[in-house]
Amino acid sequence: MLIPNSCNGSNISNRKLLRTATLTAAAPLALSARSLAATNAAARNEHVGQRGFEKNQNFLESARDAALRIETRAHELDERGVYWLPESDPVEKAVAGLARNGIFSATADTVLFLIQLANATGEGHYLKTASLGADYLVATWRELVDKPEKGLLSGQSSNLSLYGGLAGVAYVLNEAGKATSKKKYCEAARTATDYIVRAAKAVGMGLAWSEAPGISGDGSIVLYLLYAAREFECALYGITAERAGDHILEIANSDRFGGFSWRGFPAFPGLPMDAYLPAFEDATAGIVYVFARLYSETNQTRFLFAANQGALHLQRVTTSSSKGELISHPLSDLPDLYYVGFCHGPAGTARAFFELYKITREPVYQMWAERMAQKALQFDTPGNPTPGCWSVVCQCCGSPAVIDLFVEMWAFTKRLDYLATAQCAASHLVNQETNSNVTRARKVQTRASADPQEESSVTDQFAGAPGVGSAFLRLHLAINGKYSSVCFPDNGMAKAW
Repeated sequence: MLIPNSCNGSNISNRKLLRTATLTAAAPLALSARSLAATNAAARNEHVGQRGFEKNQNFLESARDAALRIETRAHELDERGVYWLPESDPVEKAVAGLARNGIFSATADTVLFLIQLANATGEGHYLKTASLGADYLVATWRELVDKPEKGLLSGQSSNLSLYGGLAGVAYVLNEAGKATSKKKYCEAARTATDYIVRAAKAVGMGLAWSEAPGISGDGSIVLYLLYAAREFECALYGITAERAGDHILEIANSDRFGGFSWRGFPAFPGLPMDAYLPAFEDATAGIVYVFARLYSETNQTRFLFAANQGALHLQRVTTSSSKGELISHPLSDLPDLYYVGFCHGPAGTARAFFELYKITREPVYQMWAERMAQKALQFDTPGNPTPGCWSVVCQCCGSPAVIDLFVEMWAFTKRLDYLATAQCAASHLVNQETNSNVTRARKVQTRASADPQEESSVTDQFAGAPGVGSAFLRLHLAINGKYSSVCFPDNGMAKAW
């Protein structure tokens, strides 16, 4: 049984919701289109200065640096290809609890980055290395479900997900198949996808794989299945994604002040049992993004209603200032901790609002995305370290996610101020000094972002070189008029416009 389009009989139309509840929540900001444009211009002038928009800065070289770091860290596995570990440098050990063939654990994400670099440069050695990594994924993908690792990103909650599990591997294998014309990769991706669909369980009014509806869990599987439905022309994949969306909708928590929220993941070790993480990776913001994508693919208005309601909740839990919006990290003993990147920072929450803007064209959503993005820039400026942002050079919590956000906003709007801002953020990242004697190919970042003293240099997508290199590469292509992107399904640039 599916939830009706009116959402259990509610007579509130989506258009009315957009123009009343959402706008009411935004009303205290009182930003007109003119003042918003002035704010953007000021930000551009502040960060780009008098130099204007420069096309000759070599961000491709920075992407190559990241690839050099990666290629020197490959491990061979007999005749079955090569793999990478989420290694910590200088301490040579794998990060505990991460399988070695997922997105959040070095191999799958590395393959995708090298495919992007091969596409951009035409250099065959990148694609050859990517193919060896894909060989390893074909040989080992069943280990994710037959013998899952023990740890944070493992077990029932995520071994089928995009980040820590099979959905991410299947996505990379299909993209590898398209890039190399090797059918075995696409066939393995199709087999893995069938496994994911069969693993879904009937729960309530829909389907689920785990008790984690957030984008770290079932929400990411929904995104992958929407992609797979198009790629493999399989209606069953889309239907499964839709039914999983129905279950996520039915477990929404209603805020008495308006809006929906979701507790997207069981409490992490070390967090209070009642800790609520509203931002992108683990709860409401990511689920808003999932519902926006579901509506875009299915045209079912119940999903747009859910996305609108989730956005309303996010607006109500932000901390407003004259220059932007923030959602704090839920560590009770660190109430002023604000991350920058996509996991718990404005770069991720802005991604959800901008996705809503793309499907509704409602200026209020663009405004919220911009204000969050601008706050990320304020936190991530040289000489202004803030809690959650020290030397966080990674997609998960830091600067590369900010670069990607502004490139996405440029790609959709073609506004050069967005691209100039992305360029400036990337310039800061290239020139950033660290406390360790490392090259750009071994950029230091803070993995445990609540502790600025705990630094490392790692090789996985969200905390290491592939994510950094991908951000530099996409910006390089955008600046030089050759923009194309192969992104994971949780990234707004993954969808062709």
